Amino acid sequence: PAPLGEDPFEGDPAVHRYPAFRCPGELDYMIALPPLFFPKMAVEISAMQFDLVHTQHPVWVGVWGQRVARHRRIPVVSTAHSQYEVYANRTVLPTSWIEPGVTRHVVRYYNACQVVTTPVEWMRRRLVDKGVASPVEMVPNPVDLTKLGAPRREETRAALGIAEGEIVIGYLGRLSPVKRVPVLMDTVALLAKHRPEVRLVVAGGGGIEPALRERARRLLGDRAIFTGAIPHAEVGHYHAAFDVFVTASISETQPLAYSEAMYVGTPVVALATPGAADMILDGDNGLLVPPKQGAKGLAAAVERVLTEQGVADRLRIGGRHFAEERHYPRVAARLEEIYALAAERSAASA
Repeated sequence: PAPLGEDPFEGDPAVHRYPAFRCPGELDYMIALPPLFFPKMAVEISAMQFDLVHTQHPVWVGVWGQRVARHRRIPVVSTAHSQYEVYANRTVLPTSWIEPGVTRHVVRYYNACQVVTTPVEWMRRRLVDKGVASPVEMVPNPVDLTKLGAPRREETRAALGIAEGEIVIGYLGRLSPVKRVPVLMDTVALLAKHRPEVRLVVAGGGGIEPALRERARRLLGDRAIFTGAIPHAEVGHYHAAFDVFVTASISETQPLAYSEAMYVGTPVVALATPGAADMILDGDNGLLVPPKQGAKGLAAAVERVLTEQGVADRLRIGGRHFAEERHYPRVAARLEEIYALAAERSAASA
């Protein structure tokens, strides 16, 4: 679905946006429905000519795309964005029932592709270790830097009610249990003990937002600001309004929020999980905190950014360079190489 109901491709006859539904319970994840649920769309897409199918998910629309590729005898490429088995503990069924089946399906699905891509090295290793035999190639998540070029820091801070001299610890992203926003609240609570000027801004929406708001009210009072879901066009403004972007997530591949924050010059602090460690060179384009240190470690890292001479400037320079390497034209060129490889493998197996 288009973000917040916006459709950047509206009016483009070559683009079809699939309707989607939100998963129940704590998953809080949007799943697109395949065209077979919408006969008119299925007919329209069936009439289109493809040289290759590139899927972004191993179920629903992804399975349908793979079937289309097989029927037309054309190559299929798929991008692995997440550890799908991690979400097994968010369903109503026992994890021991769900996780093995999810893993088997994912491996089987990717082995039916000519090429699999993933944005980070740790995910590539994980897929290979799980049994994926198809080539797994690295392709970073692209960032549209043209939409981040003129961030309105002061206007956004004023709109949020941030007073002059206040320090904003910010998070931007989906609100779900795996993002561990409560740890950010604990981080700000620790900082506030000796920094009365610190504020927390949480930009994003999700099913657990009401519970997070209530916890923040009890722990932080009026120090916490929740924006709800924001239009994608305003992402750069919010990142620029932060003094430090902080995340406690433990389940990431290569989140766009990191690159977006880096590009606008906001220092990034994250837990040293595999996904973050593949993106952040500690001390160069961000600071990494051992996961076991939790809120205390994050608070200490934020203090380094705020107080140690040269740290913030060094992170801004390194972050900007990192983000520029992920601009759309560079990633598009890499994808062209992947598609050529997929076509070669498909022709060889014909």
